Amino acid sequence: MATAGFKSSPFTDRNLESFTTTDHSSSTSTPTTNTASLPLSFPPFLRTGQVWDAAEFADEARFVVNLTVEDKQELDGALEAFKSLRLDGNLVNRKSFPLHQLGRTLDVIADDVHNGKGFCVLRGLEPDRYRLEDGMIVFLGIQSYIAERRMRQDEVGNMLVHVTADPNNEHLSKHVRYSMDSIPFHTDPDADVLGFQTRGVAVSGGKFVLASGHNIYNELACTRPDVISTLASPDWPFALPYFYQRPILFHHDDRVIFCFTRLALEGNDFYPRPTSIPSITPRQKEALDIMNSIAEKSRLEIRLQPGDIHFVNNLALLHRRDEFVDDNEHKRHLVRMHLRNEKLGWDIPDELKKFWDEALDEERDESWHIEPMPESFFPLKLGSH
Repeated sequence: MATAGFKSSPFTDRNLESFTTTDHSSSTSTPTTNTASLPLSFPPFLRTGQVWDAAEFADEARFVVNLTVEDKQELDGALEAFKSLRLDGNLVNRKSFPLHQLGRTLDVIADDVHNGKGFCVLRGLEPDRYRLEDGMIVFLGIQSYIAERRMRQDEVGNMLVHVTADPNNEHLSKHVRYSMDSIPFHTDPDADVLGFQTRGVAVSGGKFVLASGHNIYNELACTRPDVISTLASPDWPFALPYFYQRPILFHHDDRVIFCFTRLALEGNDFYPRPTSIPSITPRQKEALDIMNSIAEKSRLEIRLQPGDIHFVNNLALLHRRDEFVDDNEHKRHLVRMHLRNEKLGWDIPDELKKFWDEALDEERDESWHIEPMPESFFPLKLGSH
C-alpha cells in the first residue's frame, strides 16, 4: 500500500438542528445600565451564537460528535483514495479526500464554528487506527472541510505546532508550549480557527478550557463599559514579534473580535519584556484581570481523549489549559493548526490584516513536521507560543 509523504451517540441520525445556529448578528436592543463609556459603534449587547456559559454544555452531546462506524469507514476510503493519487500529504483537500455523508456533517460543523457556538469535538477515532503519517492525512482531510486555508505559525513556515511538555530541557520548559504550567485565557495570533489533533493526554490535569468572549463582552457592557473602552483602545503595547500598538478588542463588520495574548503584553521568563518599550498601564492590567476573571466564572472544561479532533473559533472564544502532570505512559500531546475558511471566515480588522496576509502567503516556504522536532528544526521565534 502506498504511503503519502509530506514536504520539508450524540447526534443520532445526524440530527444536528439543536447543534447549530446561524444567528450571528449583534443586537443593540437589550438594555444596559450605562452605554456612555462604550466606544463609538460598539453595541450595548450581543445576541450571537457565541454567547454562552458552561452550564449550557453540561451534556457533552451538545458539542461532541461521535463518529459512527460508517463515518470511520468513509474516512478509511477517503484515505485510500488520496494515497492512490500519490500526492504529498500537505496537498490533501476536499477534492482529493472525498467525504459524502460525513462531509455534509462537517459542513454543518464548519457553520457552527463560524456562526454558532464556535467549537466542536470529533470523537471516536482510535489512536492506533492509523500509522502516524496516515493519521495526519486524516486530520488534514477533516480539517479541509472545516477551514480549507492553512496558515503558517512562524517565520520559517511551520504549519504544525506540537504542544507537549519537555521537562528535561530546563530552558525550553519555560516556554508556554513546552511547559506543564497553567496559562491564562488568550487567543492565538494570526488565526480564524484553531484545529487540534489529540495524540495523548496527561495522567492528571491538562484540561482544555474555553470561555465565550461574547459572554464576557455582554457582562462588561452591563457592568464595566469603561473596560470595553480600555480593551478597544489603540495603545496596547505588544512586544512580540516586535513592538507595535493596537487594540485587543474590535467591533468590525458587525462582529466583536478578540485578539491578544498576555505573553506579548507582559512577557515571561522565556520572553523577558525589553525595558526600552512601554509596559502595560495599571488600567490595562486591570482590564486583562477583569476579563480573565469573567472567563473563569463561565469556563467550560473539556476532557480530551486520545484521537479527538477539535476546532475552535479563535476570534470569538478565549482558551487556556490547566496545569498538568505527565508520566511514562501518559503524555499530553496536541498538534495545533491555524486555519481560515474563505467562504465563512470573518472579515479581519485593518490592524490585523498584515499578520493574516503573512500567515496565508502562498509564496512563502512551508515546513511540515508530523513529529516534535529539536529546537534547531523548530525555532522558537519571538511571539511563538
